Amino acid sequence: MRKKLKIYFLFFILLLCSFINTANAEDGKIYLDITQPGIKKLTLAIEGFDNLPLVWDTIKQNLEFTEYFRVYGPFPYKGEKFEPSLWKGSDVEIVVKAETVNKISMKLFTVTSDIPVFTKDYSLQNNEHTGNLIAADIYRILTGKEPPFLNRIAFVRKIKGSMGIFISNWNGKKIHDTGIRREIISKVILKGNSIFYSSIQGKFWHIELFDLSTKKNKEIIKTKKLLQIGDTVNNSQFVYIENDGELSEIKLSDISGNSKIISSSHWIDASPRWTGSHIFFVSNRSGSPQIYQMSQSGNGIRRVTYQGRYNTEPTISPDGSKLAFSSLTGGFQIFIIDTLSGAKVQLTKDGNNEQPSFCPDGHFLTIMSDRRGKKEIYLISSDGTIQKSLTDGYLPYCTR
Repeated sequence: MRKKLKIYFLFFILLLCSFINTANAEDGKIYLDITQPGIKKLTLAIEGFDNLPLVWDTIKQNLEFTEYFRVYGPFPYKGEKFEPSLWKGSDVEIVVKAETVNKISMKLFTVTSDIPVFTKDYSLQNNEHTGNLIAADIYRILTGKEPPFLNRIAFVRKIKGSMGIFISNWNGKKIHDTGIRREIISKVILKGNSIFYSSIQGKFWHIELFDLSTKKNKEIIKTKKLLQIGDTVNNSQFVYIENDGELSEIKLSDISGNSKIISSSHWIDASPRWTGSHIFFVSNRSGSPQIYQMSQSGNGIRRVTYQGRYNTEPTISPDGSKLAFSSLTGGFQIFIIDTLSGAKVQLTKDGNNEQPSFCPDGHFLTIMSDRRGKKEIYLISSDGTIQKSLTDGYLPYCTR
């Protein structure tokens, strides 16, 4: 009898633990784990946006573009109380309801309760920006992850013997020409309303800064030595490479051009990337290009990649947990390494795939791929399940 009681007691404890975990997931309002491969799409019904067609279209297109959601609607809604029983028997799991009198009052329900799990008000404007904001909140509350919908992409295109810098929104639409033209642009970074880029004009290499608000361009560094900007540290500092043919120097500079040397070597070093505590870079000091890591003071250099004879173009997720890079495997392919476990995953397999850049959400990346014959920018997820062409161009950099 005591043995049976003990078994029942253990079963009760396990059941209680299971209930607590479920409750915690509910409290955290995370209904979809987008880190799991092959996840089932979460189905949403959206009501109340029938008089705001642009907002509705933006919400639907954004959520479905990620391939994590299936969206039904818009259904007309006149302010009636939400009734979960109306959705029984359907495959709808989440209902978003909106009232549009003087403002947009949005409520998000599960089909199991008439108590909303999320409410928020927005300005009553029928535009894409409002749709992006609402879609971002829905994505955030349903996945627990930062949404990609507010990101922008900077990229380079060849134009009549020169190169130009362009900007698009997160899904490749609404392309804006900055008007910047240079002979060769080797790297471009969009940080807020500032574009940092390195280029060559005549016999001189330049690192320049273009302000999107004022449309003014500022030359920061000019030299006959090879220059390539690597990464921004903040809005006013960046790391870059300077190479005179004998020495490769990784440097830190402010926008006034005041710089200091972080590391110097007779190897070919390239592509420095700044994280919260380290700098990742590419070097041929082991014989072929591989990715290395060092402290921000230039000390403690250690090799990170060992598999593959040519690994380059590192990019680090915002939380530092993932390192993506391009590796020569037949063609160039994108790989991701978990910085804690060291687990390595190949994300692409067709064509050449290069220049990965993590978006601020840490889950999506932009890459350049020629898998369809021409160079195009793709948006891919960090598990490789989502891979969508955005626009033709190359050297993409994804940022807000």
